Amino acid sequence: PFDFYRLVYFPDEANVITAVTASFLHFGYLHLLGNLVYLFLFGRYVEDRMGVVFFSSIFIGCAGVGNLLQGVFNTHVLHDPYMGVIGASGAVSGLLGAFTVRFLSSRMEIAYWIFMPLQAFTRAGKAQMPVIFAVALWFAMQAARGLIQVGGFGGQVAYVAHISGFLLGAVSAIAAGHFTEGRVDGLLQRASRYLKKGESYAAQGDFIHYIERRRDDPAGYAGLARAMAMSRDGEGARRNYRKACELLLKMGQRGDCESIYQEASRGYEDLALSEDCQLTLAFGLERNLKPKLAVRAYEVFAGKYPKHTESPLALLRAAGIYINTFEDTKKADSLYARLIDNYPEDTWVDFAKEQRQTLTHQSG
Repeated sequence: PFDFYRLVYFPDEANVITAVTASFLHFGYLHLLGNLVYLFLFGRYVEDRMGVVFFSSIFIGCAGVGNLLQGVFNTHVLHDPYMGVIGASGAVSGLLGAFTVRFLSSRMEIAYWIFMPLQAFTRAGKAQMPVIFAVALWFAMQAARGLIQVGGFGGQVAYVAHISGFLLGAVSAIAAGHFTEGRVDGLLQRASRYLKKGESYAAQGDFIHYIERRRDDPAGYAGLARAMAMSRDGEGARRNYRKACELLLKMGQRGDCESIYQEASRGYEDLALSEDCQLTLAFGLERNLKPKLAVRAYEVFAGKYPKHTESPLALLRAAGIYINTFEDTKKADSLYARLIDNYPEDTWVDFAKEQRQTLTHQSG
């Protein structure tokens, strides 16, 4: 059978390979579960924003360096070079360090429980605090417990691996330029907080600065549109809602585009995207069973782009929705009449005439 002790890192047997392989071994299920929780909470964001290559490099690099330095600590401070080192603490701490740099301006939701039995007081709940404060508290606890180890207590936990992994992850993220990227993200988050508090002009300033650095992010345009709508800048709100929707369609995120369009339509019913985007949006809304928005999108398209070759079809589709979904034959008849009058040479004219005759017979 395979001897797993060959994967454990022992400081007296200096081996970089086992310093890495040891990160995949754990003392038990609780040890493994603790690291998996950190990996899930922070690792997924690091991978999403920084990429798989950076994520993997941080994980392996911090795992190896953290275990190596823990071995140095065990040998020269604790004077125990035969104490084996295992666990992914250095790796997940490195991911936490990279997360802190990239999401420096973010906020974390912390669960708490205050229990004072002598005062007959107990309270539990959740609170938000800046990432930097939460991580600073974690780092201080690791440093304090590491100092306690020097006194001969708590030698079974690799606090040096935690600290060194965190620092290496943070430094690597800074070197890769993620500190600057994190500050740009912070503009969006701060603008969103201003908007939530009703400070529309402050929000606009941060949204504009964010868009200057992230011109292809629809979230910035959507946020700026909301801020401008709040300050009653209708033209600016329309322009940025339009940009957000068109970017989302370009990115293939049609569901998000429909949500933004629905939001924008509450205040600006005649909002129109570019020709192809408006028509694509209308088709998608009809296909996704959103008839009210689909009708509006078709009518806006036909009104905004009357010379487009698909405008007669847009009127036809809108009329069909009025009949089949809303049973509004009067509105449908007016759209058929509009098609016949405005596009007498179009191939859909004969169909529109037949539909009008059918509606006349039904009403009669």
